[in-house]
Amino acid sequence: MNIPQVWAEIEEDFTWRQDELRFFQNLLGNIDSEVEQERFRRALVLLLYAHFEGFCKFALTLYVDCVNKSGITCAEATFAIAAASLSDLFKALRNPEMKIPEFRHALPNDASLHRFGREREFVERTTEFAGRPVNLADDIVDTESNLKPLVLRKNLYRLGFPPDQFAQYEGKIHHLLEYRNKISHGEMQAGLKRDKYDTLSSAVFTVMEEMKRQVMGALQEKAYLRAV
Repeated sequence: MNIPQVWAEIEEDFTWRQDELRFFQNLLGNIDSEVEQERFRRALVLLLYAHFEGFCKFALTLYVDCVNKSGITCAEATFAIAAASLSDLFKALRNPEMKIPEFRHALPNDASLHRFGREREFVERTTEFAGRPVNLADDIVDTESNLKPLVLRKNLYRLGFPPDQFAQYEGKIHHLLEYRNKISHGEMQAGLKRDKYDTLSSAVFTVMEEMKRQVMGALQEKAYLRAV
């Protein structure tokens, strides 16, 4: 893994998002009317949220890609990474439509028997788990319909990061998402005061900076490896 190259990728993504937001924020200085400035800030909220969600997804997806390219096995990975890498096996274990060949035709509706068959096959394959290369699925990072604080927590947890690391900013993110949804649905026609927008913008950039730091720190320290 080329850490300087990865750092350049994440820094480039962060910088262009930051520059774009600052470009539009600077345009406020050309607007004389406070009412028009507030209307402009309302539009900026949509862009602010888009970059918040986009960067978080980019950073976590980049982390997933780097872990996949590290060449480690499930035995070497943290329990979170190993469990995520074995998701296809867990999915098969829980799939009620999967029937064991020996009784597929004779007892097609015997749910308990077929469940036992899946469990037996799972146990039989446990010896393979340790040496299986880590391969996290592309969809492990899922922002769902909106990147709510709880959704961000879920993504962090699945990748082995502390899920509550942004707890102090979750209230601001809730407000950002609330404004964004109301604006998108036509429920918020009033503009946004400068202090409210600045508070949201500050929280978003802090979370993005911390996300960048956490991801790069985890890659540099190889936090995806299980402690011996």
